[in-house]
Amino acid sequence: MIRVLKLKRLSINIFIFLNIVMFAGCTHVAPYEKEELASQKMLSSPMAERSAFETHVFAIREGSFGAESGFAGGCGCK
Repeated sequence: MIRVLKLKRLSINIFIFLNIVMFAGCTHVAPYEKEELASQKMLSSPMAERSAFETHVFAIREGSFGAESGFAGGCGCK
């Protein structure tokens, strides 16, 4: 019985601790700070230009097109 109460108390304490840690990152962002957060260095893919280029080259090389915005034939013509 005592072990069950200790386990329950421990699980509640862990739950509270995880919630505090999880919500510690939530904060108010002032309007003048949003410009910095929207800069190029905050993108999830820092190699966006290279990724678009590689997708284009792959589409031409494979002679296929899909969900990308452009199309090309296997011969390199458009």
